[in-house]
Parts: sequence; structure tokens; C-alpha cells
Amino acid sequence: PADRELTGRVTDGATGEGLPGVNITIKGTVRGTATDAGGNYRLSVPNEPFVLVFSYIGYTNQEVSVGSQTQLNVVLQPASQSLNEV
Repeated sequence: PADRELTGRVTDGATGEGLPGVNITIKGTVRGTATDAGGNYRLSVPNEPFVLVFSYIGYTNQEVSVGSQTQLNVVLQPASQSLNEV
């Protein structure tokens, strides 16, 4: 199946601001991208279900299952915040 384009924005769970330089990869592959200065990204993705992994230094990694959607916005939580909740 042909690829499609997935777009979205990654924001900080504490401030709501876009996060620049977040690494986004398709789990199990080397294919991926990074967010721009405003936290926005665009990625060519397969037409079957897959998992995207969002990783950013100082934040908790997040894995998101993607179906047929063409837009996916993600909120990352600061890692220190999750440690304080334990």
C-alpha cells in the first residue's frame, strides 16, 4: 500500500507550548522525523496500523497507536513530574 502523510503537533503538558526537536519514529523501523521550532511535524507513514514513538530529553517517552488518521497531536509530560507522582 502507498504511504500517506501524517501531520501534527507535540506540546509540553505543563505549559501547552510546542516542543522543538522531539524525535518521532515509527516503532520497529528507522523511519522518522523531528518537530520544527513550533512543535509541528510531518511524516510519511504506511497505510496500515503502526505505533509512533515520541521521545524528547527530559520528558517521558510516549508510544501512540496510529490507525487511519492523518493528524495526530501529542502532549508530552516532563519526566520529573511523573517521578514526583510515584
